[in-house]
Amino acid sequence: MAQGATENLVGIGGELAVLNLEQACRYYKNYLDTFQVDVPMAVSFINRLLAESQKDLSDEARQLLEEAIRSAVQLEHFDPNILGIGITSGLTPGAETLQKVLEGTHVEPGLYNQIRRASFKFQGREIRSICTNVLARHPMAVQYANMLLHMDFFDGQPPCKALAGFRCPKVLLPLWQKKLFNHYAGLGNDAAALPLWEQVKGQADDPFTVSRAAEMLRRAGDIDGAMALYERAFALDPRQRPYALRLDALRHPFQPNHDLVHTKRVCIYLYSFNKAKTLGETLESLSHCAIGPARIKVLLNGCTDDSLAVAQKARDLFPDNEVEIITLPVNIGAPAARNWLLAQPATRESDYVAFLDDDVYLQPDWLAHLLTVAESDPRIGNVGCKVVFPGQYRLLQYLYRHVSLTHEDAIRVSLPTPYQQYDIGLYDVIRETRVVMGCQHLLRVASLADAPAFDIRYSPSQIDDTDHDLQLCLAGWKVFYCGTVTCVHRQESGTSIRSKLNLASQGSIMGNDIKFHYKWYEHKDALAALDSLNLHS
Repeated sequence: MAQGATENLVGIGGELAVLNLEQACRYYKNYLDTFQVDVPMAVSFINRLLAESQKDLSDEARQLLEEAIRSAVQLEHFDPNILGIGITSGLTPGAETLQKVLEGTHVEPGLYNQIRRASFKFQGREIRSICTNVLARHPMAVQYANMLLHMDFFDGQPPCKALAGFRCPKVLLPLWQKKLFNHYAGLGNDAAALPLWEQVKGQADDPFTVSRAAEMLRRAGDIDGAMALYERAFALDPRQRPYALRLDALRHPFQPNHDLVHTKRVCIYLYSFNKAKTLGETLESLSHCAIGPARIKVLLNGCTDDSLAVAQKARDLFPDNEVEIITLPVNIGAPAARNWLLAQPATRESDYVAFLDDDVYLQPDWLAHLLTVAESDPRIGNVGCKVVFPGQYRLLQYLYRHVSLTHEDAIRVSLPTPYQQYDIGLYDVIRETRVVMGCQHLLRVASLADAPAFDIRYSPSQIDDTDHDLQLCLAGWKVFYCGTVTCVHRQESGTSIRSKLNLASQGSIMGNDIKFHYKWYEHKDALAALDSLNLHS
């Protein structure tokens, strides 16, 4: 979560803390409308509502609280603190038994409390070493085994060798098997998940397990079985709209119109700064895409490496396209580079312009998909796609966002993805949203009359694409997400669960958040209407 205008507004909990009860409930409902719920969101919401006098809760707030408690326990059976909430609420039968077993098998609690506060991102090696050593000494140490499995999922790998020595207490074994199934299915490792599904499907009474099984069946070609499981997942939790959208997508598969790449006038714009190797790989990837006669323009933003030679050599990859290389003597930053490209005469001569970052791998038919979505409604001004990290199991990097908070001290857009989820297919849908990622998106040229420029106050990078999408929305244009297109983005700039920025880069991003806040402050009431739920009102 990016820093905001004040230090006390940090993370989901900080945002919920400044909202009144009604606003906090809407915040949570917006999340359920957008993503499959996860532990950090459910627990943050629970803590926010438990801070209220329980007699003052509305019927809706009480219902949302109960649903959040059930979700948290279903997602994390082996966390004593979460189980404690379930026991106190009386909403999770059997939680007392689980709690007693966890207490009876817990060892070295001081060490455990120390590592549970540590960061997987920055202290992962130390956490893994401690868990492995404790488990070797105490093979039934459930909480250490559970943390080690969490580490494996965070790192995008199957359960590590140390877990082979874990001796799960018999009473917990069904839950551990379900946890293993969700681990494999959540990565997309079907070969390992399918045998486990036969063991756990009789106790799959939560939408998370059911939805993972649905995508496993879908990948195996059993579309009817997948739809039946999504119907079940939605029945278990009708507030989680992603299940309904995915079910509809399976019932009515999206069909891109491939002729559009030949009939629509498109410019493809890239800009780069000293990334010769990755730029060359991006252009190589683009050369394998169906882009018809699209014009290609590459802006070299004050490059001092071999980028010019790489770009010139890449001309040969596009024998049927007009390719222009623009060289600037200095790096003017990402927003100004976008504006320079938009100012080209070719923009005014086109129906659409597509922006690509210089560090992406592209889906071969991406342009047909984005054009088909854009052509479905003349008021669609921008279409983005699903963005993932590279790797055998692709972690979601960016899906879509809406305005989540408009407060005196901060204006925020929502999280770009649910916490720590991999690309297994749940978000392969088409939906209207408010913000998509700028590393690969398609702008309708007509919409640029209302949002002609990317704001250079966000130089050298970050937030300019978010800001531009909000400009479009407030001018009456629509922003759409096309989840049938996947962009693999190496993301050497920006913030994410896998990026490790230096202090100077973090400071630049924090500064842009403050600029964003003060730019939009006078329009915060209009921005407040750009949440997710208002898309359906």
